[in-house]
Amino acid sequence: MVEQPGAWGRDAVFESRLPRTAAETLHRRAHGLKIRVILIRRPDRPPGGLAVFLAHTGGTRTRPVLLHGQVDDPADLLDLDLRPLTAGEPVGFGTPLERPLFLVCTNGRHDVCCAERGRPVFRAIAAQHPDRTWECSHIGGDRFAANVVCFPHGIYYGWVEPADATAVARAYERGRLSLDHYRGRSSWPPEIQAAEQFLRVERTLAGVDDVVPERRLRRPDGGVEVTFRVGPRSRYTVRVAPMPRERVFLTCRAESRSAPQAFAALSVEPV
Repeated sequence: MVEQPGAWGRDAVFESRLPRTAAETLHRRAHGLKIRVILIRRPDRPPGGLAVFLAHTGGTRTRPVLLHGQVDDPADLLDLDLRPLTAGEPVGFGTPLERPLFLVCTNGRHDVCCAERGRPVFRAIAAQHPDRTWECSHIGGDRFAANVVCFPHGIYYGWVEPADATAVARAYERGRLSLDHYRGRSSWPPEIQAAEQFLRVERTLAGVDDVVPERRLRRPDGGVEVTFRVGPRSRYTVRVAPMPRERVFLTCRAESRSAPQAFAALSVEPV
C-alpha cells in the first residue's frame, strides 16, 4: 500500500501522480510475486513523506504481518527485495504495527458507487481511528460498495453503511467479525470465501481465527468441498456449488448486464 495523494484514474497505479517508471516497475515486480499494489490517501494529511504499508495476510502456517514505513520518493521502493514478504518475512523496511489498519475503497473513477458510498464510510471510521484509516484504490467487488478491508488479516467487508462502520472496525480490533458484512479473506479464492461464510453463519463463528481452511476438493459435478479446522480439535466440510443468478448491472458504470458469481451451500457437516 503506497500513499499517493491527488486524483486516481480507473487504473489508479498507472493513472495517478505516481511516476510512470516507478509505477510500471513496482507493478511488474509485485505482480510477478503475486503481491498486490494498492494506492492509499487521506485528505487531511499534510505534505511530507509518503506512507507505505506492507502486509502478508497469513495462512494455514503463516501469521499475518503488517509493517509501516515512509519514503520521500516512490522510486525508493524499487530498492526493496519484496520476495521475503511472500512468506511473511521481513524485507528490511518498516516497523511492525500492532494495531489494525482500515482501508475504504473510494476509487470513483473506477466506479462512482465506490466514491459515493465509500467516502461516508471512510469518514465514519476515520473519526474513531484517524491515523489508521485510509481511502484506497480499487480492491474488487464494486457491487458490494462500500467496501472495507481490515489488515493485517485482509478481511473484506461489503455493503458497509456509515451507521455500521465504526462497529465493524471496533469488532475487528477485538478479533471479531461482523458476519452481516463479511466477504471473506482477500487471500482466499471465491469458493473458499463462500464456504467459510456459510460455515461461520451456520455455527455462529465470529472470531477472526476461529476458521482455517485445510483442504479444497473440486468435485466432478462442478461443486467444491472445503474442509476447515475450527478451534483446536473440530473440523467441518462444507460443500458449495455455483449458483445461477439473474443478469444485472454489476457496477454503477456497467453498460451491460452480467451474471454475478455466486455459490449455494449444499451441506455443512462435522468431520
